[in-house]
Amino acid sequence: MRIKICWIGKTQSAPIKSLISDYLDRLRHLAPVEILESPDLSKRRGLKGAPLLAAERAEIEHSLPPECRRVVLDEQGTLFSSTEFARWIEAMQVQGTREIAFVVGGHEGIDRALREQAHFRLSLGRLTWTHEMARVLLLEQIYRAFTILRNIPYHK
Repeated sequence: MRIKICWIGKTQSAPIKSLISDYLDRLRHLAPVEILESPDLSKRRGLKGAPLLAAERAEIEHSLPPECRRVVLDEQGTLFSSTEFARWIEAMQVQGTREIAFVVGGHEGIDRALREQAHFRLSLGRLTWTHEMARVLLLEQIYRAFTILRNIPYHK
């Protein structure tokens, strides 16, 4: 199963960039992973609010193949333990999912239509994270899930 992770804008923080790179390197030994970085239209076009979210949705929809399973990060989404998340990924593989795309919104969130059209909504917990921190947390949890599924001693 191929994994795509789509987010808005470039990661600005050097320590976060380093963590992203580390988890991507680790994860790529276990599964094919691709990062799709959509431009930050709030800076490029000066958009805000609903027009910004709609434009970001169009960019995301354009970058993702129509047949991939779309998962949006959403505070109202399903909460998993790490083991439950690993079993969910395993179930996607068993069902024959060839490609899964995780979507992390920008600083204003995710367009409602994109959330409603997603195959699944995933929550990283009840706490609020910056969109850049959410990138790291998501990558770490995907990596952890694959180590659980392959019995690699990482998850304790």
